[in-house]
Amino acid sequence: MNHKYFVMLFSFLVCLGGYAQPSARVMLDDFTTITSWQNMGGTENPEENIYWSRCGSFKDVSRSDGYCAKLSFDVIFREAEFGVGNNRVYIQKLDKNAEGIRLQVNPCGFNTRFTADLKLSDGQLIRTVYVPASGDGWREIFIPFPKEKIAGRHPFSVYRLVVWFSGPAKGEIFFDDVAVDFKKLPKDLAPLTAEPVYCKLGWRPGEQVTPEYLFRNRLSTPFSGEITLKGAGKEFTRKIELPPYGFCYQKFDFGRFDASEPHPVTLALGGEVLHFGWISVFKPNNGPINKRPMWFSVEDQELNNCYEEGVLHASWLPLLGVDMIRAGLMGNAQMSKGKLRAEALRKLWAAPIKAGVRLLIDYAGYVPPWVIKPNPTSPLDCRWEEFDVLMTDFAKFFGTMPEARYFEFINEPNLNHSQTMTDDYLTALSRLYPIFKKYAPHVKITTGGFCPAVPGSQPQFIERLLAKPEIFDVIAYHEHGNYSHYRVTFDIVKKIAGARHKPIINTEAAARSFMTTPQGFYDQADQLVRKITYSKAVGMEYYNWFLLQDYWDKMVGADDTFSLVTVYNQPKPSFMAYAELIRQLSNRDFSGMVELDPLLEAFCFTGETDDVIVVWKKRQIKGFKFVLRSDVPVLRTDIYGNSQTLEPQNGLVTIESADLPFYLKAPHGKIRALSRLLSFQNGLAVLPGERVKSIVTLLNPFPQTLHYQLNFAGRTFSGELQKGKSKDIQVDLIVPPEQIPGESVISAKLIFTNKGKIIFEDSLAIPYVCCIGIPKEGSSPQKIILDSPAALRELVFVPTIPRWNGKKDLSATLFFSWSQKGLHVKCCVVDQEHNGRQAGEQIWQNDSIQFAINPINGKKWSEYTFSLTKDGAIGWCHYPPNGFKSGKVEDNYSISRKNNVTEYNFTIPPERLSFDLKNGTTFRIALLINDCDGGIRSRTMQLFEGIDGPKEPGKFGLVRLVR
Repeated sequence: MNHKYFVMLFSFLVCLGGYAQPSARVMLDDFTTITSWQNMGGTENPEENIYWSRCGSFKDVSRSDGYCAKLSFDVIFREAEFGVGNNRVYIQKLDKNAEGIRLQVNPCGFNTRFTADLKLSDGQLIRTVYVPASGDGWREIFIPFPKEKIAGRHPFSVYRLVVWFSGPAKGEIFFDDVAVDFKKLPKDLAPLTAEPVYCKLGWRPGEQVTPEYLFRNRLSTPFSGEITLKGAGKEFTRKIELPPYGFCYQKFDFGRFDASEPHPVTLALGGEVLHFGWISVFKPNNGPINKRPMWFSVEDQELNNCYEEGVLHASWLPLLGVDMIRAGLMGNAQMSKGKLRAEALRKLWAAPIKAGVRLLIDYAGYVPPWVIKPNPTSPLDCRWEEFDVLMTDFAKFFGTMPEARYFEFINEPNLNHSQTMTDDYLTALSRLYPIFKKYAPHVKITTGGFCPAVPGSQPQFIERLLAKPEIFDVIAYHEHGNYSHYRVTFDIVKKIAGARHKPIINTEAAARSFMTTPQGFYDQADQLVRKITYSKAVGMEYYNWFLLQDYWDKMVGADDTFSLVTVYNQPKPSFMAYAELIRQLSNRDFSGMVELDPLLEAFCFTGETDDVIVVWKKRQIKGFKFVLRSDVPVLRTDIYGNSQTLEPQNGLVTIESADLPFYLKAPHGKIRALSRLLSFQNGLAVLPGERVKSIVTLLNPFPQTLHYQLNFAGRTFSGELQKGKSKDIQVDLIVPPEQIPGESVISAKLIFTNKGKIIFEDSLAIPYVCCIGIPKEGSSPQKIILDSPAALRELVFVPTIPRWNGKKDLSATLFFSWSQKGLHVKCCVVDQEHNGRQAGEQIWQNDSIQFAINPINGKKWSEYTFSLTKDGAIGWCHYPPNGFKSGKVEDNYSISRKNNVTEYNFTIPPERLSFDLKNGTTFRIALLINDCDGGIRSRTMQLFEGIDGPKEPGKFGLVRLVR
């Protein structure tokens, strides 16, 4: 029988005392996504040679879908329990119709009992009854929910599954198809599920792309419906017919793709999305290709994966082409003195080492009981002689492992506020350093990856640590913020470290993709290229991307999408971007910034014979082109690795920019910057729908007089232009009324000829700015809504602070107007939690509004913060305009909060504006909303850049006063 296409049928009456079949069954985990369940307590053998998650997906061809879960155990007592959990299971909210957990079990001859801990809506944990399972072979068991204990405390979740064993015993058992039975299907769940089937990681250019999906019927009645799969320019419609609780596989043929590209795909049932994912076509690297620092790294947290999943992930590393991984380790690797789990550690890292990577060992934390003092004042308040023994055992072990290159001691140690943590940390590092130099001299000791510029950092921890360079070889830090914030953080680290600092590395840096829209994934790829390019440019020795695969489906309460691969084993755009960046920048040295255009940022890296320039736009602008000088062809490669050779026209090459970073390659010194051939004189700032007269400046970059022809805005201009000279051309244009405010371009065609022979011909784009109009008081104010990921910036990764969860979590509606009394701003912020602990100039760390104005007339720019604090509404001027001082703002503002909405009203009076309040006045503004969940400034929403991180008034958005 072909199990792959076998459709499982269940009868309408099942076992366990004739328990009646409910009307719906929701699969919590069938283990086909190849995932792990986390260890969540139990009676563990401290000497067992397991150093990974004991429970997770296991390939089993005897199962109808090819997978089940394997639970490994080592029971040294007469009895023991092991708790295992999974966030995919936990986040499924269960209502009053939920009856119990149904699963398949193979006890493999062991005497076991199964139960579950449930988390109720009030936070209490309760345990179900124990259901026995013993003997050999697969059988079904049912764990009923204790309805009398749950009543009135819905929704609830399955917090963990608990397995009891009689011991002593050692071995494995298997279970599968963990599902919840319902009296009726919850309204928020579709009757059909769809998940992609993993065969390999993406496809290669030229391969037949045939994704396959597993469909399951949640109903106790037959299902019949039509599904639609859209993506990569194609649409498939299929009728799915399934028996009660049945499943089937469906394969779709997308044909072949010549280009490397991530294609977002959506699978829906009647308009309801069943699955959003990716068809990723990319060129693999087939192993490390870089031979010298900066080392490219990724983290997998392999000790939190089951062994089989870890081996799978290791097989992806050569495709990515990284040099190293950040490998996890904790003090529980030696719970008994002198009994290091060396065999388990070697097995844990065998697959990555076989894949060709080296290791940065991250000793994340935890000191075993035989080392820590009784009643410790910090996690490192140790019996120091025993600490030396522990570190000696680790050093001797890594001394036999040439692949181990770095040892990072304690993850984010500055965020621990125990009484003696700073002193204890410095003592620990100073003791382990000479031990490793003696027994593992090839291993560099790094500081713990500390977090600079993060609220909650232990005072003076970083300063005191970096003042003792004799106890470490390398400075390690963490930064998950966006590119501009990333640069600020590096400067902070460098400044504290001093001029003659040790090498700096980033051992944990990433950006979230979120899960809802393709744009979030593209933004993640954009941030990856910017941050890693910058890191190499400033001379970092090592860069680690956190993580390889998302783990929101694993640890209970996890929510993160930092990684390169989805939980469905599909490469994100960021995976492809990282692979291409490694190809482009390996074995190259940074040789300087290149000023290709004022709108662009460009980093040049030099190899043996050629240069690679990494280019991205400083601000988003569609359709932008620029011209550079080159007398040889230039290779332009996009973020995913698709290349195009651009031939020069008499020494000029036109480059089309892109929304995402791209690469330019040419022999040494052959790419040179050139002033814009076409530009608006003094720039152009207009309103949507406005008709304006302006002047276009045309430049002749050639060494001879030429005839020009310019086609622009429906008119043709022509004439002679001497070598190296420019000409001003008066033009009329109408801006489309639907034009979105911000940077934009107007297309023009330019032809240079000499005696009838074409010297240069191309379509160019002339940049301009579309302003926001601010109406005079009495008219409808300008209304702007901020409620999307595009306006959001996550600032910190703290597990207790969940990621942004939509409009109710943080969003805002802004209103702008003006009068002779000043510039009026009203901001209604929706936020489920308000914190206002800080006072004075620190109120920007509260839930607050920051507002900045740049007059663009030579006068000083200014910035204000408004916050509702424990002492009431407070305003503060941080950067005062001409003639004023920084300090508290006394009037012209009010703040109130009702339910989950905080309303800010403030007016910047004329004397503080430094420009005339009249129709047509143009200036720049930016507005930043600070979200202080959990007492920590955790995220922002912004209208225009320039406030957060380095102050950049030139990035504020242009606005104009209108009647």
